Amino acid sequence: MGSEITSEKSNILNRCELCTLIWQELGGARNSEAPDHARVNNLSDGRNTITNRKITSEISQIIREELCRFCENTTIRGLPRIVRAHSRSLRLLWSALVTILMLGCTICLLFLGRQYLEYNVIHPPRVLRHTSSPFPAVTVCNLRPISPDGVRYLKQRGWKTPRQFGMDLARFTQHFYYNVGRKEDYKMASAAISFAGFLESLPNDEERRKLGYLHEKLIIKCQITYLNGSKYVASPCDMTGRWRKFIHAQYLNCATFEPFAELLAYTTNIELYIYLNDLTEYATCPDCFINEVKSQLSGALIVIHPADYLPDVNDKSINLKPGSLTEIRLSTVENVQKMPPYGRCSHDLPESVLLYGTDYAYSEYACRQATIQNEISAKCGCFSIEFPYHEHAGLAPCSRLPAFVNISSCDNVASATVNNTCATQLTEFLQRMLCKRSVTERFAHGIVPSCTMPCAFYSYEAEQSTSTWPTKVWQLTWLNSSSIRRLGIFNGPEFQIYREAQALLAQGDESAAARLLEQANLLERNLLAVLINRPNFDVRKVEEKEVLSLTSLLSQSGGLFSIWMGLTMIALGEIIEFFMRCFVKAKALRRNRNTLRPNSLPSDGNASITSLMHKMSINREEQPGYEIPCKENHLLWLQLIAFIKQNSRQGQTSFGSEPECVCSCTQSEKIRNTTLSWQGPNRSSVVRSHLQNVNHRHQKSIPDEVS
Repeated sequence: MGSEITSEKSNILNRCELCTLIWQELGGARNSEAPDHARVNNLSDGRNTITNRKITSEISQIIREELCRFCENTTIRGLPRIVRAHSRSLRLLWSALVTILMLGCTICLLFLGRQYLEYNVIHPPRVLRHTSSPFPAVTVCNLRPISPDGVRYLKQRGWKTPRQFGMDLARFTQHFYYNVGRKEDYKMASAAISFAGFLESLPNDEERRKLGYLHEKLIIKCQITYLNGSKYVASPCDMTGRWRKFIHAQYLNCATFEPFAELLAYTTNIELYIYLNDLTEYATCPDCFINEVKSQLSGALIVIHPADYLPDVNDKSINLKPGSLTEIRLSTVENVQKMPPYGRCSHDLPESVLLYGTDYAYSEYACRQATIQNEISAKCGCFSIEFPYHEHAGLAPCSRLPAFVNISSCDNVASATVNNTCATQLTEFLQRMLCKRSVTERFAHGIVPSCTMPCAFYSYEAEQSTSTWPTKVWQLTWLNSSSIRRLGIFNGPEFQIYREAQALLAQGDESAAARLLEQANLLERNLLAVLINRPNFDVRKVEEKEVLSLTSLLSQSGGLFSIWMGLTMIALGEIIEFFMRCFVKAKALRRNRNTLRPNSLPSDGNASITSLMHKMSINREEQPGYEIPCKENHLLWLQLIAFIKQNSRQGQTSFGSEPECVCSCTQSEKIRNTTLSWQGPNRSSVVRSHLQNVNHRHQKSIPDEVS
């Protein structure tokens, strides 16, 4: 039986050239050893790299084609000229021109962006007619801090005057510091030779207030006028508002009048009549200092500020001259600030700040004053009278020198009995002053980073005019008015000359009374009046606006793009279309590659088919007269051989006995060198599908080992 099969196989191989080649290929695949898996993986990675490079090259070609198409059809100026130029020189010319235009546009955009990042603002004003706005509060201080009653109280307590206190302190600092070469300490101690240093050396606020002018005696008359419907109503200040009192480091007793909240929007003016009660019986000034010019003034000052706000007496005050009437016309300004990065305002602010033991509405100035005072208290363990303070907080003043206040102590540097006490207090005082200076120097120009301004607040601009008041011929009439007589302050001996003139006038001797009035100047030296008037209810609104807003930036950028390059929103759509076309084509290319990759034969199989077909072609050329007895297309057999050989090399299939190929082929066909596709995830199912598609005239079974 075995010899018959061998003989039949030999006959088949002799008749069929294709069967002979198939037999040889199957034998080589069976005898070949499985390749190294690492080598197979490396070869696979190499083929993938080559494939990726091909895909990248094809994508680059797609991008170049789409870029040329975009340049030919775009509305951006200059690009179509570059593509359609007929010569190289024109193409270079247009390329240079487009480059220059793009560079110019870029430079302009840089300047525009720099201007935008500066976040500059402007303040365009506009007037709001007949708009409701609050009337301001008024703070009044006497420029002469120590009253005649205060001077008498100093003598009663055995205390030095402020000027004598400063002179004794200057001698001691010179003796202890300057004469021994400690000039820096001398400068530091000399800075405390001021009225504030004297006030801090007193026991408490009650003693301090007794030295100054009480507002009940300073302001002899205060009257407010407001609208009740269309009617003007005049009323005393005590019935229409409240007074706030505080101690200032330079002017001592100050008072603030604030109309009631329900009257702020309807108040039209406030009249204040102030009697200074200047020291007339002293040839020297008890509260003047050489290094403080403002301590040498006479008169009063007022501060106009929003109601319920802390007044800035040092920087926002208006000085009033004695013997004059000052009229101040107000204009209300509503300020609207921008938030960062354009401005410094913030909506997240506290409603009030605790100052002088009471609540004030939040303002940037009040926040700065409170912050600096809190820093001094926390670091130095004391408070400074130069900033708003709370006496009952359990802290002592930083510049306190109680031994220097008493007349009998620290007045003679040669006295050895008191030098120890004075020197000890001076040393402690110097340490506290050094600590205080270290805190204040951290806030240059009073700027506190943590304090921001509100985003909306009112301020007031004042126009003032001054005239002499009261005139001589009106002084006697004014003194004899019922409202002034009720005050009782003009019954002192200093007003005797006015009483005599009044008696002469009553007797009919008007010329003698006039001569007496010419000699008297007491009212001119002590009396003044101020009228604070709001002429209308107009509000000037000043709102910060960006010099270059984001909308303006985009608009100007669009103008630059249009002028320099012709780039518009249509061109932006063209650019989007360009990227979309590139993306779609690249995606389609990768999808086609991924579709073809699983269906393609391995490269070794393709090489085997090509080699096999080449061998058959050579054999035919060598035997021109030989007619191949095969009538069928053997491409399926070639696929089968390539697939089995490839799987054999991967070590996944072992072949059994040699297959028999028995076919009767009578038709000669030319086999082309074509790469065929192979599909199917399962090897045995693929072989069976190929065997079922082979249509031989004489079909014979193949060995089971193949299937």
